[in-house]
Amino acid sequence: MMLVPYFLLTLKSLGYLSGLGANPVETIIHETGLWGLRFLMLTLLLTPIAYYSKIPSINKLGKPVGLMAFFYLLNHFLTYAMIDQAGDLGVIIVDIIETPYLIVGWGGFLCLLGVASVSFKRLENWFNQNRSTISGLVYTATVLGVWHFYWQAKVIEIESLIYSIMVTVLIVWRFKISTNRSS
Repeated sequence: MMLVPYFLLTLKSLGYLSGLGANPVETIIHETGLWGLRFLMLTLLLTPIAYYSKIPSINKLGKPVGLMAFFYLLNHFLTYAMIDQAGDLGVIIVDIIETPYLIVGWGGFLCLLGVASVSFKRLENWFNQNRSTISGLVYTATVLGVWHFYWQAKVIEIESLIYSIMVTVLIVWRFKISTNRSS
């Protein structure tokens, strides 16, 4: 189910479903980035949904949804690096250093890369013992992802504004729940 946007994007890239428009590479970069961000937001939303619904098994969806977010964001970065910048590492590094929203996006991607790298089955014990660190990295990646999305648009878009509000509410909620548990 979570791969439906990817399959639709693939069909568009093959010329079906009205194609990718005038700038196909940019469309792929934006679509994969948006879906990655949406799945990150869903990952963060799972905790309050489980908390209020009293269905703890919802929390088990966090890792697969988070890995799907990483999948989309990896495709987002690889499309930018390999297709848009032709894999030229020098150009990519200079572009990231000189473009503030790319620095922010790269920071979020590195946070997720760290989380994804410890999600293997043999690291499950370590993963479970360090849930708060991993949760912090996911929150940081989401904040940086929203900031990256907001900044690259260069104008205030309703979608980036909604994501900003959602992330703020989720962080406040998480902080409130954390302080209530420790009191």
